[in-house]
This record gives sequence, structure tokens and C-alpha cells, in this order.
Amino acid sequence: MDRLPPELHHRIVHYIGRRIGEDTRPVWEHGALPYALPVVAAVSRSFQYAVERLTFQRLSLSTSPHDLDALRRILTPRRQSCLQHLAVCLWVGHAPSRKTTTPPLPRPFATEEERRAADKAMATHLRDFFNVLASWSMLDSSLVLEVSGPSVSRDTRDISGNPYRRFSLLGMSASFADLPALPMVKHLYVSSLSYHLHPRLAMSLTAKTPNASRVVWDLSTSQDVSWGLYHHMSRIWRDGLVQAIESSTLPPSVEKFTFNMPVPGTSEFQILPDFLGSSSALDPVSTALRKLTKDCVEVCIDGSIHPSLFDPATTTTTTTTTTTTTPDHHETTPAVWAKLTRLDVRACMRGPDGRWLFKLNPDNEATPPRVPADLDFERPPPGYGATEAELDAADDYYDQFEEAIAPEELDAATETDFWRSAPKDEPMNALLAAFARACSAPALLPALRSATLQCAPLDAETAWPFQANCYAAGQPAPSGWDAALAAGDRGAWRVYLHVGEWRPSPATLDALRRVGRARGGDRDAVVGYLPWGDFLD
Repeated sequence: MDRLPPELHHRIVHYIGRRIGEDTRPVWEHGALPYALPVVAAVSRSFQYAVERLTFQRLSLSTSPHDLDALRRILTPRRQSCLQHLAVCLWVGHAPSRKTTTPPLPRPFATEEERRAADKAMATHLRDFFNVLASWSMLDSSLVLEVSGPSVSRDTRDISGNPYRRFSLLGMSASFADLPALPMVKHLYVSSLSYHLHPRLAMSLTAKTPNASRVVWDLSTSQDVSWGLYHHMSRIWRDGLVQAIESSTLPPSVEKFTFNMPVPGTSEFQILPDFLGSSSALDPVSTALRKLTKDCVEVCIDGSIHPSLFDPATTTTTTTTTTTTTPDHHETTPAVWAKLTRLDVRACMRGPDGRWLFKLNPDNEATPPRVPADLDFERPPPGYGATEAELDAADDYYDQFEEAIAPEELDAATETDFWRSAPKDEPMNALLAAFARACSAPALLPALRSATLQCAPLDAETAWPFQANCYAAGQPAPSGWDAALAAGDRGAWRVYLHVGEWRPSPATLDALRRVGRARGGDRDAVVGYLPWGDFLD
């Protein structure tokens, strides 16, 4: 048996690497069945190594000292070469004191001191984990690394319990500058899951993977830890994202970048925070994301999207010639996204400028209630006061207005009473026109082959998204769209809209048609309407 090629051993082991008898037992009983691999490993050394290779291809652990010690002992240099996928859960390991003088009962939310202690503990354990990986002798970049927030324990009331993590922002104060680089990582995934992660943590981890070709930041969170209408927290997060991007950048090796950002809650009042102000035409988050992804080949962004994501700011430069001292002012547009071939933008219906992309359906059985005058959406949540008196005041405010400002079922049970499936003409046209201008700008997107902009409405019967798909000349569209809407002609730029019975304004349609000529073609882009339900999934 040892004379067989190693790859054949691996194929055999992979084929029989199941639980004995699973073919004759229901799926829910498979977990109690024994594995067949120990029997196969006893056949020969070649099969033993093949079993090791399969066993250690994927590992899941936390950054706790116990798990890291086991990782050091179990993963020998030979087994390190087998590892392809490593999922690690951040471990805080910090038990909050929960002691206060006033009131005598323990506080249900972390204070600034406790959050700093949790950050410090998390950073220490994360540093130990990075040191373990940095000591490995993996020669090539072949590892898929997943880093997620701390696990959730619903049976306890400690740092990982639901109330204590409600207004968390892990990684806000800890330092990650001394983390060693991990050149063996080819794909990096950073996920918040049920614990809010500060964007600086995601940026710091990414900066330590110099050979990663794909990076995914899924920083959205589950509804049960939503910040609700405490917009103070959303502002901290947005400002932190901009600052993190300004202080660092993606490694040059990153070609594909995916970003899923958290969006502010609305509750039953159906109001949105205006993070930009009426006088601002630019979204700092959008500007920062363009800067962050300027060298990527594929970009996917999901969250609160502003039209300025597609319209970068114009810069003014001043020059003088040798024959005159009169300065000449030239407006130039930065050449961002120079390598981008695929752009996928998934806009939440809640814009960062305080506007909905979809309006309330007239046949709603209920109407949103008025906002009580004594609600303060900019108030810091419980645990964010500097003194005992401020902490007490925040707790009292939360106890009084919990169902209004931070209900546990935020935007789940309440918002379904307010369906939104009809686009609001002004914000939807503004976003679609900005998308068209981006597709029409070869100086900004010279390598673009396809782009998608979509937004899913909230409807009782369907969640089909409104969608705009743009394809370059020669780039085939899926699902027979070219044959149905462009007579099979792929020689022109094409824009296919999935918008139901709604239609863009004439100005927006003109902007979409101009994509063809702006891209150097001799004709307008083909604009077609897809049948409702036929969209890019």
C-alpha cells in the first residue's frame, strides 16, 4: 500500500473520511457515530499521514491560553503544512468586577474601565496567537484565516453575556502595532458576529497579512446586540473607520475586498440619523472606502451607501509656467479604482444622510408614531459615563426608554408593520445617477468590466432587490439577458435594470445611456428593463 502515490492515499482517505454507518442512519444521528479514519490510519504510515492531512486541514479554536497551548503541542511542523483553514475566535478572558457603590446592584453594562481591561486582555491573547503563527515554517501563502469576535454565552451574565456586550466596541483602545506579520495568510476574514468590533481592529489585522489576496470585513452584528437609537455609538464607529483607513492601507497584494458595515437602527419611529449634515455633499466613509480599495481588482461593499461613493471629490492644483508668474488652476480628478474590474455595491435602504431609499407603503395598517420630545439619540448609552452620577443617569434613562430607544427586537418585530417597497424618487435617482457617472468615467474606472448596484426593499411578499447591472462591451451578461434585451449584441455597453414598475427619471436615464459614448463607443449604452424576479443573485 505504501507504494501508491501520496495523492491516491489522500483521495482514498477523503472518500472514506466519514462516520461509520451514516448511510443507513438519519442525519441527526451522525454525530454519535464513530469516525472511520482511525481504522484507515492503522493500515500503513502513508495512510496515517493522509489521515493527518485531512484531520488538520481545518481547525477552529479561540485565543484562550488553553487553546493556544494545545495548538503549540498538537500542530507539529509536518502538520502545519497540512493546515489550510484556521478559524479563531477572540477570547477576552476578563471577568468584570461588577462592583459599584451607587446603586448597590451590579451594573448590567460595561464601564470604560472594564472595556479597557477587556481590550487589553483581548490584545494580549491575540498577540500570543499571532506569535504562534509567526513561528511556523509555512513556506507559501496558503492559509485561510478567519478571525471573529468573542463567542456568546447566553447562560451566563459575564463579559460574553448578552447585556454586557450590548454596547460593546472591542478593539477601540488596545494597541496592535507590535503584532508580527503573517506572510502565510492568503485569505483573511474578520467578523464581528455577536460582538461589535472597532474598525481599527480589522484594519490592524489586515495590515499584518502582507501576502493576502482576498480580505473580507463582515463588521455587521446580530439584531440582539444592536445599538438601537443610540446614534452616538454609530458616530464613534464611523469616525473610527475613517481614522483607521487614514492611518493605514491594504497590503498591495489584496485584489478582492468585501466589506459589510453595520447600519443604524430605526425602531418604530422610522427615523434615520443624518451623519453628514445638510451642508455636506460628501460622505467621509465613502471617501475613505475609495481610498482603501483604490488598488483592488474586485470590490463588494454592503451597508449605508451615499452617492459620493461613486463621485470622488475633485482636487484643485496650481501650476506656474516659466514665461509667466500667473498661477494656473487646474481641477483634476484622482485616478482611483484604476485596476477595478468588478464593483458590487449593496445599498441598505437607510442612507447615511438620514434619507430612506424606499417610502412607506400607503396600505400599511399602522403609521409610525411621533418621536417623544424627551428622547435624546445622541446620548451615550449605559456604561459610557465618566462619573458615577453620569453612569447612574445613563442607566435610569435606559430603564425608562428601553422599549423606545433600544428594544431587544429592534427592526425585527416592529419594523415589519411598516413595509417599504416603492422607491423614493429623489434619493433613488441620485444614487442611480451617481452610479451611472462612475461607470461613465474611464479616468476613474479604466478597467471596469461589470458593476452592480442593488437595494432590497422591505416587503411582506417578496424581498427581491432593485438592481442596476452594467456590463462593458464584450462582457457577457448572465441568464440570457443580452439575447432578450440587446438582441444578442454585446458590442455595446449595456445597463439592465430590475426595478419592477418603477422608472428612473429622464435625467437618470440619459446618464445611463451616456455610459456607452463616454467609454469611447460610437453609440449609447443599451438600457433594458428585466422582468420582475429576474435579477442577479
